[in-house]
Amino acid sequence: MSTGPQIIPARSSATIAMVDDDESVRMALSSSLRSASWNVIDYASAGELLGDTRRSKLKLVVADIQMPGMDGFGLLESIKRWKRPIPVIFVTAYVTEDVRERAKNNGAAGFFSKPVDDAGLLALVSELLKE
Repeated sequence: MSTGPQIIPARSSATIAMVDDDESVRMALSSSLRSASWNVIDYASAGELLGDTRRSKLKLVVADIQMPGMDGFGLLESIKRWKRPIPVIFVTAYVTEDVRERAKNNGAAGFFSKPVDDAGLLALVSELLKE
């Protein structure tokens, strides 16, 4: 009953933030990350994450770029100013070469277009959370 190679998370104790204003996308990606044994905290906005006292527990952020209020780039800039910045992976439905280039130049740890390639996302998360 094997379904191919299992992706074993580097650290199942790692907590990941999933930030997306689209609830269905947020729930689907969170579910995918949880299925790989990570702890996930969901946020409907960048402001919600930045205002959460649990943010110091986070090891990685998966965030939409297009969100009302602060967008993903604003969130990335805020995280880069933390005492211990953490990787940010972007997901977006609006892929342009400009956006992809901006994400790379601003230090995003990864970039996925929606619908997100779950296997690719899980592989990158596992790689980034290796110690």
